[in-house]
Amino acid sequence: MKNLVRSIVAVISLVVMMSVSAFAQTNLEAEALAKVNQIRLANGLSEVKYSASLEGASTVRVGEITQKFSHQRLDGSDFYTVDANNVWGENLAKGYNSADEVVDAWMASPSHRANILSANYNTCAISTTTKDGKTYWAQEFGI
Repeated sequence: MKNLVRSIVAVISLVVMMSVSAFAQTNLEAEALAKVNQIRLANGLSEVKYSASLEGASTVRVGEITQKFSHQRLDGSDFYTVDANNVWGENLAKGYNSADEVVDAWMASPSHRANILSANYNTCAISTTTKDGKTYWAQEFGI
């Protein structure tokens, strides 16, 4: 009986660790967030803080954009409906392989730049995935 209880506890612990790590930022994502924050600070803004709840939304969105690259979701609804209580802005990208490349591209686009430099946003999460050799990026902003 003790071995059964130990096995159950071990399995539960493993599941908890896997679910927590599923929402942990990679180095690539953390580097992009750090670069965004350097730019915000250089422009007199406060840093956006990493948000685990936005990470869930960015993970969903990055999966969706591998199928349909758009600010509209697969069902035709707007991007923010992935988590309407938390998502207020979104930047997407594909084909950039480094944090520097993607953030530079976002800053070169007026609408993406406006999101990065919005004083209204206080939280952020960035997710990436690779499909067919291309890296896809979803950056979600919250208040």
